[in-house]
Amino acid sequence: MPKLNEIYDKLFTREDPNNLHKTLGIFCLAHFLFRFAQSGPTDMGFAASKSTLACIAAHTLLSVSSLIFKIPLKRIASGYRIWPEYRLHSIVFALRSLAMMLVIWVEKAYGLETNHHLNAAIVLGTLAAADFGSWSVGPNGRSSTIQDLEAPPAMRYFFSVMQFHATMGVMLGVRRFSTQLIYVWIIQLNAFLMTLRRKNLAPHQGLVWTYGAMLVFGFVVCSYEAQTIGAFVMVNTLANTAAVLRLGLRTPKYLLWSGMAVLTHFARQTITLPPPPPPPPARAWWQLWAKTAPLPVPVPPEESFPYWPALYAMSVAAVLVVGYRKIARAAAAAAKADAATAKAASAPMGAAMAPPVPSCAARAG
Repeated sequence: MPKLNEIYDKLFTREDPNNLHKTLGIFCLAHFLFRFAQSGPTDMGFAASKSTLACIAAHTLLSVSSLIFKIPLKRIASGYRIWPEYRLHSIVFALRSLAMMLVIWVEKAYGLETNHHLNAAIVLGTLAAADFGSWSVGPNGRSSTIQDLEAPPAMRYFFSVMQFHATMGVMLGVRRFSTQLIYVWIIQLNAFLMTLRRKNLAPHQGLVWTYGAMLVFGFVVCSYEAQTIGAFVMVNTLANTAAVLRLGLRTPKYLLWSGMAVLTHFARQTITLPPPPPPPPARAWWQLWAKTAPLPVPVPPEESFPYWPALYAMSVAAVLVVGYRKIARAAAAAAKADAATAKAASAPMGAAMAPPVPSCAARAG
């Protein structure tokens, strides 16, 4: 167990001389706790106010300010330590949800109609930004965030499926700040957990299980948020479908999410929403900082498409089938690797001195 002075020395480094990143981190952690205490119909107390806008800005600065730190280029074997490619991805995907929060803020502050086309634009733009981040670090700095993680195959598969649920949550675009804040919480806190591991302040397995618990909590909260517009079954069906198409059929991701954007557009029309509340009165720019009334409690909508439960059951079954196959393949590969290791260990000394096969011949084979 590290001592307090050791923790302080490892977290408060010369790379952050003014403690900007640390101060933002403490503020954002307190902000998460403050909002979680208000979970429910009130949308965690958010509104189109100056305080909400300031909180969005603080979380944005927290992610971006992580670039001041110098970290190893390559990922270590266990995988649960931050490396440059993941840091860029963490920033990009946190900004994805923060951009959605900003869209919600603008729509509410100015009384604009909901524009779901922005959801798809943000999702596809995020994919492009993440790919650019991977390209920028070069081939030696790239690693699969989930597949190269030292964790049981079933857990890695669960982590992968939850990524599709998060992306579908953004694609659906429930106009509640709390939905997107949950995604920001998972991304930013996980980056901090990886930092703790990099500095040897916490064990690998404990942090991996903590991340899994965060995903479960996030899934429950976001499912509640989706249910406020009657879209719980719909959005989970679409997320499972996307996971099967990508993980099971290897559908190209840009084709996949472009198709999911179109499918979500039509699926959204199967939900009969109650009449929207009247828009707030128009305000001049100097009045946007004024405190606004809390959001009204949403009225439960009516489901007008009776086939979603059956489709949801089918999608869950498909996810389980794909998962079973992946886990079985991973177990077979691990068994084969163990057998090869055991065979090499028991081989005669002369066999160990055999000349290696040239790499070009290995590629040709």
